[in-house]
Amino acid sequence: MAEEHEAHPAPTERVLWPWISLIPLGLGAWAPIYAGVKAKRTLWIALGVLWSLIVIAGLVLNGVSSHPGSDDLAGAALIIGWIGAIATSLSIRGTYRQLMASPLRRAMVDAQSQLSDRATARRVAREQPQLARQLGIGRPDLRGATDAGLIDVNNAPIGALRRLPGVDSELAHRIVGERAQVRGFESLEDMGAVMDLDGSLVEGLRDVAVFLPRPGAA
Repeated sequence: MAEEHEAHPAPTERVLWPWISLIPLGLGAWAPIYAGVKAKRTLWIALGVLWSLIVIAGLVLNGVSSHPGSDDLAGAALIIGWIGAIATSLSIRGTYRQLMASPLRRAMVDAQSQLSDRATARRVAREQPQLARQLGIGRPDLRGATDAGLIDVNNAPIGALRRLPGVDSELAHRIVGERAQVRGFESLEDMGAVMDLDGSLVEGLRDVAVFLPRPGAA
C-alpha cells in the first residue's frame, strides 16, 4: 500500500530588506522601491520614491539653507521620510513574503486584487455613472480606459461585446440593435426580458456586465 505524504509549503526566504529602512537619517528610505521592483508592485515603488524624495529634501535643506527655521523643517522632513519608509517596509513585508514564496500565491493575490477592483468598479458604475464613464469602466476598446474587466453593454462596440461569456457575433449585433431601439437597457434583467435571453446566459453575464446610460439618454 502506497504511503501518503502530506504536502508541506516550501520554505520561504528570509526577508531582510525591511531592516534597511532603519538606517538613520532615512538613508534606507529606498527599501520599499527594492521590494516593489522585485514583487512588481507599482504602489510600493511609488511610496519608496515618495519617502526618498522627502529625505532628500530634508538633507538638501539641512545643507544649503541658512534661513531661520530651516533646520526644523529639514529635521521634520528627515523624520517623516524615515518613519514613513519604516512603516511602509514593515507593513508590506508579509505580503512580499507571500508573493515571492510561490507563483500560485502571487497569482492568488493578483486575482483577489482584480476581484476587488471589479467590485469597486461595479459600485462606481451603479452609484456614479458619470465618473464611471470618465474612468472608462466597461470600455476595454478605449485607449487608457480603466475597464476593470467589465463590459458596458449599453455603450461598448460589437468587438467588446463579444468578450462577454456566451455572446457570439450574432448576439452582439442583436444587442447593438436592441439597445438602440430602447435607448439603452436599464439592467441585466431588463436586457434579458427585452431580448428574451436564456436564464443561464443572463446569469453568466452578471459578474462582468454593467449598464451605463447612453449619451443623450434621459
